Amino acid sequence: MGERSSNRLASNLEQLVTRLESIHSQKSSELDQVSGVLANMDKLVDIVSRVELQRQAEYQLNEQLDKLNEIIENLSGQHKTSSKREVSVEETLRKVIKGVKVTGKVMDIVAGSLGVMFDSIVATVKAQERQGAARHNKEKEVDLASILTPLGNILQGLLSSDQVDNNSAGKPVKTEENKDE
Repeated sequence: MGERSSNRLASNLEQLVTRLESIHSQKSSELDQVSGVLANMDKLVDIVSRVELQRQAEYQLNEQLDKLNEIIENLSGQHKTSSKREVSVEETLRKVIKGVKVTGKVMDIVAGSLGVMFDSIVATVKAQERQGAARHNKEKEVDLASILTPLGNILQGLLSSDQVDNNSAGKPVKTEENKDE
């Protein structure tokens, strides 16, 4: 009788150890996935900061080019104001305003897409955590397809926005092939 209860006790202890090991491996798998997602989010933050720095540099370069153009005009002595000159200034201002609008739309699309991407990453991690015991050890890697889907949406949004802007201006979309023409 004592041997039977000790066998049952040993069996129960073995089952407990097995369960604890599976829970431990599952938790370590989840931690690996979360650290992968955090690393990807850090990369996204770095990319966004580089884009912002590049945008600021472009803005400063445009300001310097405007100042340089003013200096060159002053040095060349072209202070004549004709109706043709006024029209070109108006056209230039319209082009600048249009460029600012396009830049604003692009930044809006990027910001919206980054928000969607962040929500998608959070939803993916939470869904994987809810699966619990149904997940196997071989699924330790982060599901890149669900993370990269919003990035594809960003690119499609940028392409469609560029085509809509060019078509609304009455100009054909320039491709690499017809830029030289």
